[in-house]
Amino acid sequence: MQKPAAPRHGPARRAALGALAALWLASAPALADAPSGLVPLPCGEAGPLRPADPVYCRKARHYVTPAAREALLRAAERVARERPGAVVRYMEASWPRGVRPMPPHRSHGDGRQIDLATFYEDRAGRALDRPPPAPNVRLLRGYGAYEPPQRETERVCAGGPASAPDPPAARGWRMDAARTQALIDALLAERSVRRIFLEPHLKRRLGYASDSRIRFAGCAAARHDDHLHVDFR
Repeated sequence: MQKPAAPRHGPARRAALGALAALWLASAPALADAPSGLVPLPCGEAGPLRPADPVYCRKARHYVTPAAREALLRAAERVARERPGAVVRYMEASWPRGVRPMPPHRSHGDGRQIDLATFYEDRAGRALDRPPPAPNVRLLRGYGAYEPPQRETERVCAGGPASAPDPPAARGWRMDAARTQALIDALLAERSVRRIFLEPHLKRRLGYASDSRIRFAGCAAARHDDHLHVDFR
């Protein structure tokens, strides 16, 4: 006669699992509201707003104000409706304690700034679901996959961070102008968006030459033809 099956989770095993869970929670970034009042952005691989790389969540650099979070979610949902399958990918936002600046940025940290990746496609025009890895291996995904000016006369900076070299001409990807425009339009529809940093050549190419909320960050700042820096009120 068979013996009755032993309970799958006895008291000792439950205690051990509880201890492991407590250790994991203690070492993981907080997912609840921070004492500063900032809230985390979604970290999973579901929904229209996702991290460009899990490291942004692991390092707890994905916090924003509640109003900014709602605006970002609305904008991402609008892009997904207009461009089925499109996912807005974010990089650096702020850390939970809400202190500005957040190195290596000259701003960020208070929950009112975030970097969003532009959209990309391959050379055959097929949409990529996330930014390609940067040719500069020191940069995290979402940064460094620059879209060069179409003419050298459009290049503004001869020195400083904004003069970082272009990616190889033989690269297998390029900016997806249509989806990037959809993202910018969705952001501009949000009254809480104060300004968006974008390189001048893309501001003209994408049709925003007369929009005062689309601005040049200057040659002392990083290039903004791989990502949008969005400031919220």
